[in-house]
Amino acid sequence: MGIGEISNILWQGYRHKDTGIVIYYDSHEAAALPVRASVAKGGKSAGNDPHYESATYGLHSCSASRYRINFVKNKFGYVFFMTKYQGRNEKLKDKIMITGFYKIGSVADVQKMHLRYLDSNSCFAEKLCYALKAAANEKGESEAVFLSEEDAYVLNSASLKSFGFDKKITKATKIELDEEQTKKLLKKFEGKENKIADYINQTKELS
Repeated sequence: MGIGEISNILWQGYRHKDTGIVIYYDSHEAAALPVRASVAKGGKSAGNDPHYESATYGLHSCSASRYRINFVKNKFGYVFFMTKYQGRNEKLKDKIMITGFYKIGSVADVQKMHLRYLDSNSCFAEKLCYALKAAANEKGESEAVFLSEEDAYVLNSASLKSFGFDKKITKATKIELDEEQTKKLLKKFEGKENKIADYINQTKELS
């Protein structure tokens, strides 16, 4: 049995501030959309996050568990996903872009599941491990949004500076946003088509 087959996860309601974090993921070379890669450069598994199929982060794979512990401890409300685009759109190749976000509505301690079911994890030395799940809106739809490569928010030195960040982007980058910065970033998604269904379909085709 894998984590994807477990239905009795004890999700707990989550009260948060209107702040956020930006985290990095590897994108796939064979897709037009900046969907997650299954294998990172170097031949290692890239994990299953962001897991837009279930609108979760940190459930189906376990890396950077301390980021998620810090997220819950500090009551952040949004996770934004950033990648260095590696897909088929040549004019956007190697551009750093923010492609999607979750507004978090519930959390669960999944450390025991990770230690039992995952081949690798970063929480073996921690006291707990949080998985994050997107909230549901009034229509019952997950508050999880992912944009096309054309609509994604391409970052440059000026936009990074507006986040208070002036370092080189790496796979370990985490950018913490205050309420004003989070609000401005959310505006970059307004009026743009949510392509999450296409992300799910393309990821399935490539698996």
